[in-house]
Amino acid sequence: MDSDHHDWVFLTDEATGCCYYANTRTRETRWDPPWATGAEEESSGGLDGEPYTKLANGWFKYFDEASRQPYYYNKVTQETMWTMPADALLPDGCTSDRRSLESRRSTNYLGRQSTAATAFNEDFDSSDEEPPPLPAELQRLNGASNEVSTSSRCNSLEPGDEAAREKEKADKRAARRLKILEEVVSSEKTYVQKLQTLEKVYMIPLRMVADQPKGAIFKHEDLDSVFMNMDMLVKVNSRFLEELEAESDKFPDVHYGIIIAKAAKQFKGCYTRYVNNYDQAEGHLNKLKKGDKEKHRYLEVCKTHPEAGGYDVRDFLILPVQRVPRYRMLLEDLLGHTDPGHPDEEPLKDALERIREVAMHINEEKRHADEVEKLRALLPRFSNGSNMEKELVRYDRKFEKEGEMVKVRLAHRQRRHVFLFNDILIYAVSSKSGFVVKGKIPLILGARIEMLPDTEHLQHAFAVIEPQGKGYTWVGDTEEQTREWFEAISASIRSNRPNRESTAGGKLLADVSTKPLAQRLEALKAGTTLMKYNQRDGKSGARWVRISGDQTKICWGDVKKKDTPSDMKLGEAVALLHGAKSSAFFKQQGAKKDQDWLCFSVVFKGRTLDFAATNAELLLDWYLALAQLIPKSTEPLLDETELRTRIEGMF
Repeated sequence: MDSDHHDWVFLTDEATGCCYYANTRTRETRWDPPWATGAEEESSGGLDGEPYTKLANGWFKYFDEASRQPYYYNKVTQETMWTMPADALLPDGCTSDRRSLESRRSTNYLGRQSTAATAFNEDFDSSDEEPPPLPAELQRLNGASNEVSTSSRCNSLEPGDEAAREKEKADKRAARRLKILEEVVSSEKTYVQKLQTLEKVYMIPLRMVADQPKGAIFKHEDLDSVFMNMDMLVKVNSRFLEELEAESDKFPDVHYGIIIAKAAKQFKGCYTRYVNNYDQAEGHLNKLKKGDKEKHRYLEVCKTHPEAGGYDVRDFLILPVQRVPRYRMLLEDLLGHTDPGHPDEEPLKDALERIREVAMHINEEKRHADEVEKLRALLPRFSNGSNMEKELVRYDRKFEKEGEMVKVRLAHRQRRHVFLFNDILIYAVSSKSGFVVKGKIPLILGARIEMLPDTEHLQHAFAVIEPQGKGYTWVGDTEEQTREWFEAISASIRSNRPNRESTAGGKLLADVSTKPLAQRLEALKAGTTLMKYNQRDGKSGARWVRISGDQTKICWGDVKKKDTPSDMKLGEAVALLHGAKSSAFFKQQGAKKDQDWLCFSVVFKGRTLDFAATNAELLLDWYLALAQLIPKSTEPLLDETELRTRIEGMF
């Protein structure tokens, strides 16, 4: 049974006067410490977590954290040793040599235990109870390790030992750096050899076959689809290898940073083109394998070429895809083992940055290439798809989502199939020959989207406003579907907005001072000119608008006469909305004249009053005053700070 270090106690044999160790749990006795029974245990270290072990004659055993090797320190003589002193295991004051000590050990192990040791075992055999507490002196001995700090252990080493360990670390670091430098050249050499093998075993013979005037198994179109610009990669990397090998003649005083940084400029174009084509090359090979057994058989024959080493053409084609990430790993490892101030440190940092740029460029171009393929895949679904390629397929366009929604205009509802991209929304109708495009809504800078309040005739609706101000109302079949489309279109619109620390809205509002609520209410009682939108047809015109003296009604009428024959009770209002959220703003075919941030609506059961302020100050007056008069709004009401923030965001 394994025993814990703290189960052992240090006792004295009364018959011989010699010290020994006894285990209070297993009842085992021994002359030497259980954690240091000879040279083998000395080299393996002691118990983890113990700062030191007290031995005899002033000796203490410590462990060096860096090397995990034991060393011995005598507090009396101030002596430090890496090997166990001969008198460290003898009773205090005893100076017998190691041979007599070993003799005493062997006698003990042959079964000649001391009287005290025998009594120790008998005491525990006679009782099933837990061993009695150790004497205070032995408790102090057993727990004294907690009193020594790591710093005291390190300080006990001689300065020369610390310097030796630091030198060892530096030597290991330098050796690892030399190994990486060798790997830079050796891995590039292996890579170029494999590219040259691909060229010799596959590319050259296949092109000779394609050159045959009649009965050629392969066509040049097949080879271009598979190998793309592989011949260019062979040339670029062969030159790169030559420069590395020329510099390696100066080994170990080599500087590869400038060479790699220079090569990275050439890698960017040719590797981007190759990686972008890799999926198509793979697809073309799969097509040959399934549909043209003769071509596939020819490729299998090439695989048996002695220099191919059993490599399939795919095994070679994947190598350039993996190479740029490999350059990055090598440079990161090399920089990690390059000392600060090394002559090649800055060139290596520059090379790593350039290789990272190449990798990012390849990934970004690959993403764009994948998106372009998705766009091309949509073309056959349209009735005039062949004529739409130039308009639909764009480098920076991304397909997001498609599905069906209902487009609402006045009393008309039209089901449309909607294609959402990052910069445009296309809606179409289905026909026997494919989808026929009915309209497009640009989602570029200036476009807006707003949820519309539910009314008796319109639920789960939102409006998409193009940059020129024209609005389109859309309705989903369910509230969940409407929310999904709203969030998707919102994300597309946000993706086209520039990140700016300051906005035109913030500058505009900075000139509008804050007012007390009472002052705003007085302004509304006096009346102001607002643009009012007709709920029936969306037409707009100037109206004189005010609230009644008792603040219970909103009234409007002719702007010239300033009379207000029409009114609605504010107590019957169910919501106050900021922005062009009502469908009335978008019923006209022409562009809406007023900017969204100037619009607001008072919602009643069965109808809405839709207005647009003529300036920022009026907008703040009307919205903030009405927010106090319509406290039970179903839409969250904004305070002045929130309203200003919202307006800035709408710019």
